[in-house]
Amino acid sequence: MKLRLSEVVLIQMQFLRAQGSKVRPAMVLLDSGDDDFVAAPITSQPKADEFDLKITNWSAAGLNVPSTARVHKLTVLSKSEIVRRLGFCCDSDRALLTELMCRMFCRSKQNP
Repeated sequence: MKLRLSEVVLIQMQFLRAQGSKVRPAMVLLDSGDDDFVAAPITSQPKADEFDLKITNWSAAGLNVPSTARVHKLTVLSKSEIVRRLGFCCDSDRALLTELMCRMFCRSKQNP
């Protein structure tokens, strides 16, 4: 299965310090074609950080409530943990996502 940038998926998240799991949405940031992918968690909490992405058309992305992707909270997830593919962010959100990732990782020589 190939995932695309800004795709929204539901993930079965295992608790680290306790038994059990919870289903949570995540936004795909990178799928290099193997068994896992890089994602950002999605929350219903409002934007709180400069690297948070408010998902403007959240219902079209398959989400139930207004949501924010925490782009700076990267995680590597296994594709086997995907419960369901929900949808995609709109083009303007995808462009903002690309801009946020570039600001996080693309540093000029003058601004190390």
